[in-house]
Amino acid sequence: MVKPSYANYIAPTMAHADIIVPRGGENKVAIHLIVQHVHTQLQLRGFKLRETLVNSYKDQPMPDSLHLLPPTPQIKGLHTFIRCRGTSRDEFIFYSKRLIRLVIEYALSLFPFKTTTVETPQGVLYEGKRMGSRKICGVSILRAGETMEQAICDVCKDIRIGKILIQTNRNTGEPELYYLRLPKDIKDYKVILMDATVATGAAAMMALRVLLDHDVPEENIILASLLMAEIGVHSIAYAFPKVRIVTSALDPEVNEKFYVIPGIGNFGDRYFGTEPSDDYL
Repeated sequence: MVKPSYANYIAPTMAHADIIVPRGGENKVAIHLIVQHVHTQLQLRGFKLRETLVNSYKDQPMPDSLHLLPPTPQIKGLHTFIRCRGTSRDEFIFYSKRLIRLVIEYALSLFPFKTTTVETPQGVLYEGKRMGSRKICGVSILRAGETMEQAICDVCKDIRIGKILIQTNRNTGEPELYYLRLPKDIKDYKVILMDATVATGAAAMMALRVLLDHDVPEENIILASLLMAEIGVHSIAYAFPKVRIVTSALDPEVNEKFYVIPGIGNFGDRYFGTEPSDDYL
């Protein structure tokens, strides 16, 4: 049975293969050579995701999927505190938490609500709203996104939290997935994906791709962030047009180190007290 199947189905397709690896997955030497070749070709072609994103979508109008918090004096005041380089860590955390709470509340308001009627203590009927689904999940992009978890837990009772760790490769400057923990039935949930800042959008797009790979419908995802660069919003909206994007502020530029300008520096370093010298300024 094996030889006829090989001759009829496998052997004919081998004529179209670019390369054939004898012994398959056990041939680690051959696989290593292929990996090296792919890396070399990518480098020769200048495959740099973040650099590509930075130079895209210039002078384009903001997408309809963007939901920007109204620029009230309160919002501007909170941003003034967290953007100031002289703000102490305690104050930075305090005012960041206030802003995070506003962003999360705003994001939740975008989910479907249904009309309901309740009776007040005075015996009078009141027509109000209830969220259309109790299945809401928060997913933080570590590490800065983890700072937003407490806010969503404060406003959504018994909410489930997932985590995605994406870090920048120091050699390539590109985002890489290191850790993933999501609820098994996350496909049945409305998801708020959280990251404190979004520059080029590369990390957020990788996280969104992970959620889609776990069968979460694109329209069930909201990306929430304190601060985004315009290029990051364009990149995400172009790749995932049904994902709603919520932020409290938009900044116009990204510098050569992929930090948002004017920005707030490295949010995670300032929040967790691991701030480097002045490299991020």
